[in-house]
Amino acid sequence: MEILKGEDYSRETFEGISLSALDARDVTFSDCVFRKCRFDKANFSGASFNDCVFENCELSSPDFYRTTLYGVKFDGGKVVGANFSKSNSKFLDIAFKQCLISTCDFSSLKLKRTPFLQCRIQDVTFYATDLTEVDFSGSDLAGSRFRQCDFNKADLSRAKNYEIDITENKVKGAEFSLPEVVSLLSALGINIR
Repeated sequence: MEILKGEDYSRETFEGISLSALDARDVTFSDCVFRKCRFDKANFSGASFNDCVFENCELSSPDFYRTTLYGVKFDGGKVVGANFSKSNSKFLDIAFKQCLISTCDFSSLKLKRTPFLQCRIQDVTFYATDLTEVDFSGSDLAGSRFRQCDFNKADLSRAKNYEIDITENKVKGAEFSLPEVVSLLSALGINIR
């Protein structure tokens, strides 16, 4: 089998492959596992990933334009420079666990109940993103930007290094913990000693 050459794949396991500038436009992957793979500037435009798992993989600057990511789990590994806001938002169901997520964009997406568990979420953009009931447990959100987001009932109780302006984001029912919750007061111009 030639590796990822314009076919559709079902119940396949791809392990240890490293591909640069992969062209996988309009390819469908169903129930596939990608383990310890590296994709540098892969073109997944129009592709569909259904019930797939990326275990300890590295995706660097993937093109997710019109990509369906439904039932996709990222477990370990890195996702760098991905613009998830260009993906097929009608069929977006993703989960992250113990990942480095860096310089990605999740703007204008409905990520309700999405888990971001024990992740390093660095310099990521969330603009007008529905983060209702999202679980950021154990995640480090250093440098990430949140504007006009809905955090209603989100769990940030064990998250750290977040900067959320409560005057421009909805936080009703969200869970926070000390000492990080004090950072929410910075937008109010309050001096804390």
